[in-house]
Amino acid sequence: MNRFLVLFALGISLLAADTLKPSTPLSQLNNYKYETPQGRQMKIPKSTRLFVIAFEKDTGALVNDYLVTMDPFYMPKHRAVFIADINKMPTIITKMFALPKMQKYKHPVYLHYEEQFQDFVPHHEEKITLVRINDGKVENISYISTQEELKAAIEQ
Repeated sequence: MNRFLVLFALGISLLAADTLKPSTPLSQLNNYKYETPQGRQMKIPKSTRLFVIAFEKDTGALVNDYLVTMDPFYMPKHRAVFIADINKMPTIITKMFALPKMQKYKHPVYLHYEEQFQDFVPHHEEKITLVRINDGKVENISYISTQEELKAAIEQ
């Protein structure tokens, strides 16, 4: 009986600790809510081939600094999506400073506010997470830290 309970508890904890990894279906990323800086809910397009994900202010700024120099349709043209996970940002800072600044961007930004996302998507401090999709499944996950690497990843 005790072995059964231990195995049951272990099984439940493994299911709860689900993380994004190669072969994960793209639909798993659509289980999360995304919004534009204007507050409109967004879904991930099925044609997406690359996710560029920033979990920190500096990595988000690096991506935005690059994207403001590009055509507003640069990301959709390359079937890429930029997700900024801003769940750690204090609400007052988000509303007073971050959202008004992001609303001026011409490029699309998918904002994510829930803490569970950072537990699901692997990330490294001071790195941008790249999730490449192939045939509706995660092909690989990598990490970058420069605009040159970002450009190469998007245009690949």
